[in-house]
Amino acid sequence: MIISLKGQLADWKYARGNTVRFLEQLSDEDLKRLLPRKTFVTIYDQIVEMAWVQRCFLKAIETKTLNDMDWAAPDIATKAELLKQMAQFDEQMEQALEKCDGTEEIYWFDHNKNINEHVSCMQSHEMMHLGQIIAFCHGLGINIPEDVRKSMHLTG
Repeated sequence: MIISLKGQLADWKYARGNTVRFLEQLSDEDLKRLLPRKTFVTIYDQIVEMAWVQRCFLKAIETKTLNDMDWAAPDIATKAELLKQMAQFDEQMEQALEKCDGTEEIYWFDHNKNINEHVSCMQSHEMMHLGQIIAFCHGLGINIPEDVRKSMHLTG
């Protein structure tokens, strides 16, 4: 794996680790509280969508196109099932990136992105949702897990 992808993979593991800690440590009640959003209206729904987007990005590395992906997130009923799926996608991603030499391009609807841009977009999506989850926790009085607060240097 090229050094730039190693750095991006480390960044991914940091972000995904925080997502996993939210999923593992928030109560089912807090994970299922309604959020003021039009779609993905619970924290749980957002995390399912985050995992599914990763799956789509992984498939795009393989197929070299992001077009024609199945973007509709599935109904994953349990935390355990979702955590297993996320771990599987993380392992597949590491294996896929291991094979990359930096010249790979993925067709994004109307233009190409190189592999680093593609991975950056996936990371940005994960971090955007983490920021939303943190804001919703603050707004709804949901306690952010202590190790997430420490990891992300959050106060309050």
